[in-house]
Amino acid sequence: MMPGKQNFISSPPKISIIVPVYDVELYLRQCLDSLVNQTLENIEIICINDGSPDNSIGILNEYAQNDSRIMVINQKNMGLSGARNRGLKVATGEYIMFVDGDDWVDLNICEKLYGTASLENADCVMCSYVKEFKNRSVVNHIFKEEYLVLEKNETKYRFHRRLFGLVEKELSRPEDCDLIVSACMQLYRREIAASVDFLDTKLIGTEDALFQIYVYYYFAKFVYIDMPLYHYRKTNQSSLTSTHKTDLFERWQNLYDIMQDFIYKYCDEPVYHEALDNRIVFSMIGLGLNEIYASEKSIIKKARRLKNMLETERYREAYERFKFKCLPLKWKMFFGLCKFKLTLALVFMLLAVEYLRKRQ
Repeated sequence: MMPGKQNFISSPPKISIIVPVYDVELYLRQCLDSLVNQTLENIEIICINDGSPDNSIGILNEYAQNDSRIMVINQKNMGLSGARNRGLKVATGEYIMFVDGDDWVDLNICEKLYGTASLENADCVMCSYVKEFKNRSVVNHIFKEEYLVLEKNETKYRFHRRLFGLVEKELSRPEDCDLIVSACMQLYRREIAASVDFLDTKLIGTEDALFQIYVYYYFAKFVYIDMPLYHYRKTNQSSLTSTHKTDLFERWQNLYDIMQDFIYKYCDEPVYHEALDNRIVFSMIGLGLNEIYASEKSIIKKARRLKNMLETERYREAYERFKFKCLPLKWKMFFGLCKFKLTLALVFMLLAVEYLRKRQ
């Protein structure tokens, strides 16, 4: 549903919403409808058409003609990181929010997050979110508390460290390893967010985690509200998370090098090193599934590729230090296959996992 009139807002926007757009024609209207109809009207919507090959630009221009709060920027394809960085450079809002072009949000997300940020004078407000599969929706609760306020030191030990990886009792749910790494479902104070660039996924594989590691280091106050206001679409087959990446392993090694360097410079504590070790261990879930996506490879070649990864010094040492005791049985089996490099069995287990994922 498009608005039928122009929206003129004279005062500076409270929130700048940055929307990277690439090959999301089928989903873009739902995304834009959820933004232009926000209950908090004093916002700007910065849409970055990242060289999209479909008709996304036509849809963007159509909406921009009907809503003066929408800014459309065209650029050659620079990837998600490049699109977000472009948006950060032109944003003028008090706070920043990222919304991917194939996702959507509840109509009151801006009002809820901004109201909380103003009340608490927070540098960041995060909400819970919903994973939207084909046949079901799954709410992801980040913390157990319904309302959580963390000052700087508490943010460091309860949240910032978790961006590097899980430790102790957190290991009971390896599937939650990247529960908090998305740059979406959050409101960032612009002065802080705009001072940090997203690094290209072509270099590090996952841009969100590193961006958050840097911005959260500078936050003085963080607030979490357990309201599932962001909807993360899991049925877009052209998404970055559902395609094979030939050099994902190499990219993630670059990411771990940067994370390790950050730890040595800013937070050289045992728990941070342990967390990064555990992230490396858990990365075999993503790396394994990525190999499964490589349909041109035989099962033997997939197993050999995974074995080569596990034989590298970084992975061998991480698995030697890893504490299996907190894992559920199914994950003890999975990571046990990794530790002992039984990669043929690991491939069959991953194929079963992928089969179950596709039925969701």
